[in-house]
Amino acid sequence: MAARFGVISTGLALAGGAAINFLPIPIAGEIKAQAGTAFYKNVAWPFVSLMNPEFSHSFSVWLAKYHLTPVDRVTDDAILNTTVLGRQFRNPLGLAAGCDKHGEAVRGFLAMGFGFVEVGSITPLEQEGNPKPRMFRLKEDEGVINRYGFNSDGSKVVKDRLTALRAEGTALSGPLGINLGKNKTAEAIPDYVHGIEQLGSLADYLVINVSSPNTPGLRDLQEKKEMEGVMRAVIAARNRHCPETPVMVKIAPDLDDEGLKDICE
Repeated sequence: MAARFGVISTGLALAGGAAINFLPIPIAGEIKAQAGTAFYKNVAWPFVSLMNPEFSHSFSVWLAKYHLTPVDRVTDDAILNTTVLGRQFRNPLGLAAGCDKHGEAVRGFLAMGFGFVEVGSITPLEQEGNPKPRMFRLKEDEGVINRYGFNSDGSKVVKDRLTALRAEGTALSGPLGINLGKNKTAEAIPDYVHGIEQLGSLADYLVINVSSPNTPGLRDLQEKKEMEGVMRAVIAARNRHCPETPVMVKIAPDLDDEGLKDICE
């Protein structure tokens, strides 16, 4: 009986969600969200959970790329609007780098309601990243462990892709961040400078990633002396190629207070 009720309630929720899918009003958005959650938990997840974790990630990006993902038609409340570093965000909830790693589905993810999308990390040269398997589900925690290791299409491919996106003529509905990484066996400073030269003019903001635990030696760049060298070169390159583009640094979440102080200085 409980299972039957669950199926019936899910069906009603889906029907209601479909009926109001195109209504741009808050109550419609709330009902649609409830219906989407019911559909995912009761219909989609049993199938998705059978997929290889990395394949399910790639598949989700493919769906967003071809606009087969949900569309949020409700205008964000003005209280959610904010301005950071001179960039306007319609809401503060964004898609972090690591999902759309190659800049394939920016519009699709923005259409889902994200206030901004950050693509990458992007390395100068194409690289495969770590050997597979490299993504693992933590079912009890409802999470995943990602050990991709900066798999990237390379800056040239991503530059062409984002140039075409910018040339479409329709403005993006939120800022586009570009997260830059280094190739596994390359020197850090030339790689970050290359990324700025190739991609800086396409970004609403840039992120220098020195925190990935999956690239050997990368976190060593968080040490004060190393960080100073990287940031001097990065800011000089930014000033030459895209002087109006803000630059941020992605650091490890487990730095102690002394490490944070060194980075800030």
